[in-house]
Amino acid sequence: MTSQSDVITWTRRASESTLGRCCQYLQVGFIGGMVLLVVALGVATLVLSAANGAYEQLAILVLVLLIGGPFSLLYVLPLLDDDTARSSVGTWLDRTGYDRLRPLPAAVSVLAGAIVIVGSVAVAPMAPFVLFLAVVFGTSLGMQPLTSHGEIDPAAGTVRVDGRSFDLEELAAVRGYRLPAVEAVVLRLSYATKTRRVTAPGYVTLPRDVYEEARPLLEAAASETERTSRQSGTERVVLAVFGVGALVGAVGAALFGLERGGNALVILSYVALIAGCFGVGFLALAAREP
Repeated sequence: MTSQSDVITWTRRASESTLGRCCQYLQVGFIGGMVLLVVALGVATLVLSAANGAYEQLAILVLVLLIGGPFSLLYVLPLLDDDTARSSVGTWLDRTGYDRLRPLPAAVSVLAGAIVIVGSVAVAPMAPFVLFLAVVFGTSLGMQPLTSHGEIDPAAGTVRVDGRSFDLEELAAVRGYRLPAVEAVVLRLSYATKTRRVTAPGYVTLPRDVYEEARPLLEAAASETERTSRQSGTERVVLAVFGVGALVGAVGAALFGLERGGNALVILSYVALIAGCFGVGFLALAAREP
């Protein structure tokens, strides 16, 4: 965090907290485990084809390896040789903090991920797919409150967070929720008009020291703004009905999956998880301030 000419700026990466690093290792482990298994399977197939004299199959495999899609050598090698592509990857790694992961734990997580994937296949053929979605979405949600960058310019009266911006004069209310484990504060922002919420951030994560510095400014701006449009009772009822319906559907899908078992259990458990998340989200929207 830096402050120059009264402009408050901050950059927070998920890798700066233990929870964020765990989420990143989970992602690297599972995705890397999938890549490791695919490479191992490809190498084993090439070796067996050559050993068994299946040269036609070997020729097809080599052709696929050379020109067989977005992961073929003729597609990947030019990207690796391109300075712009390498620079973009490096910038992304630096911004997200993946470049701070240590090689040994990352390698261990990849090996563990491969073992988990193989084991999940024994449970159900669809299990690796559902596990992949759960890991990707779960870790992404876990890292969401841990990653943020932006600036607050009191002179210009603007706030920019993760590429989205709004004017301080549009801010109608601010609620802060402290996350002690990660030394951060999640702000719930409300605006003077409903239409502004479409493009402006609803939640903002700030490092605790940045929040303490910006808190008087944000609260003062909110106290001077009068909200011109509020959520109606009808909207709250509709959201509540959708929320309860989604939760009931989630419970029904989970019970039906337990009754059927096998692949149906895996698929319906995932459906129940998604429906439950939507249900909680709708109820949270219905319960917010009118």
